[in-house]
Amino acid sequence: MCSIPPPPPPLPALPEVDPPPKALSTNRVMDELGDACAWALEHRELREACIKSRICQNSPPYTYKYKYFESISQIGPTCGLVALSMLVNGAVKPDELLNIAKFKGYTSNGEMFSCKQMVKLAEEVFSLLDIENVRCQLQCGNLFSPETIQRLNNGAVLLVPYDADANHSPCLRNGHTAHWTLVCGVIIPEDPGEKYDMDMENVFVLCKHGKSKYLAVWDLRDLTLSNRNLFEFSPKKGADGLVYILPEEGIGGKDGLRDQFLIFEGF
Repeated sequence: MCSIPPPPPPLPALPEVDPPPKALSTNRVMDELGDACAWALEHRELREACIKSRICQNSPPYTYKYKYFESISQIGPTCGLVALSMLVNGAVKPDELLNIAKFKGYTSNGEMFSCKQMVKLAEEVFSLLDIENVRCQLQCGNLFSPETIQRLNNGAVLLVPYDADANHSPCLRNGHTAHWTLVCGVIIPEDPGEKYDMDMENVFVLCKHGKSKYLAVWDLRDLTLSNRNLFEFSPKKGADGLVYILPEEGIGGKDGLRDQFLIFEGF
């Protein structure tokens, strides 16, 4: 007979995390950065990311939505767990998530190669934190779609698996560099007209992940294509001597990562 350890005691309610206080006065910020992206002056992290990416430097975007999350650095292959920990403002630490995910049989080293299991883990976390107002949904396809873009505009947050390039931006490597990012905002620079997806170069997402402390601005089209190309687990990682837990049909199957993401609403 196998014994199941008692559940851990409930964790405290999810804390509200505000952006850190501005280190510089408004005048000093303007001196350092000039007038670039002045529309984002109240969000220093967002402003610096847009200046770096040369997005809407001279005029405000048609519309944008941004929610601040504290950055958390990952240790080992725990990018998905770190992204989920950022989502709850660190109320459950990555190492705590690792213990839960191991106990549930979702991971061996911290890897999360199943969106369906990530949904279950998120629901477990929300239950521990007694969070009832946030809804989590598994979405198959339609990352670049009017529906998803509108939901981002309404304040939705996403957890998206993708292939990471050397600078951690989206790329196409067949799933060999699979990574997770937290999408915490969206920018539409120009008036999209009737539909948000008519111009695929007019939608950018604001992202955080465990390999950088900085907010990133990526083309939603690039992130979508990267998400769709997660076909197989890296042969290099498969030969590194570690044991990884993979879905029966691999990361490209229906229980894996390919063309799937998580959407959270109710923040």
